[in-house]
Amino acid sequence: MAGDVGIVLYKPRIADNVGGVARAMVNFGFDRMVIADPATYHFDTRTAVKSERVVENAYIARTFEEAVAPFTWVCGTTSRVIRRRAALSPRQMAEEAFRRVQAGGTVCVVLGSENHGLTDADVDRCDAICRIDTDEEQPSINLAQAAAILCYELHVAQRQERLPRQQATMASRESVDRLVDFARTMLLDAGFLNPQQPHLILAELRRLLVRGEPTKREVELLTAAVKQVQRSLVPVPQRKGP
Repeated sequence: MAGDVGIVLYKPRIADNVGGVARAMVNFGFDRMVIADPATYHFDTRTAVKSERVVENAYIARTFEEAVAPFTWVCGTTSRVIRRRAALSPRQMAEEAFRRVQAGGTVCVVLGSENHGLTDADVDRCDAICRIDTDEEQPSINLAQAAAILCYELHVAQRQERLPRQQATMASRESVDRLVDFARTMLLDAGFLNPQQPHLILAELRRLLVRGEPTKREVELLTAAVKQVQRSLVPVPQRKGP
């Protein structure tokens, strides 16, 4: 799963920090690094202790869009409070990331430049945001330190034992038949079915429904929807006055 998670450094300014991030990544089992629009292309790998390969194999992107394009879910990091957007904690981010990886997706965490981080425009392009809560006396955090915190949480989320997802209760044959009966009445009133042979189309619709393996909840929703449509087709008789 580690290959499905990337760390994107967007506009890093200090070459040493790139090596420090690489070291933090390898500390926790990650090696997919993307570097986008850096201030320099001469990265000092001396800070990437036993992690030089991550820097050497990093994908160099020209733009933000190119950097995040291979990933299905993008989480940006920021120290700011973004209006009308809830920020995930590092742990929440990691749990969501691996939920998506388990479902077949790929995810990345984007770290902005050391001087101002991600801009509002950058954050808008992210599917989610993550904020590391720090003390007000010293709110800023080094790029490599931030990467270490995030990679640690991703590492923990990856190693957690995940129980099989609880299977939804499948719809019973009785409930499907009841839905088809309601649909028969509605479709006759709507003029969709041939009154002489309504069962021909109904049989096809029923097979379609069964192939979809609907859950109990889904059939209940469809039944309620059919009933509502039926009520709109057949006006409810007005009560007579006294």
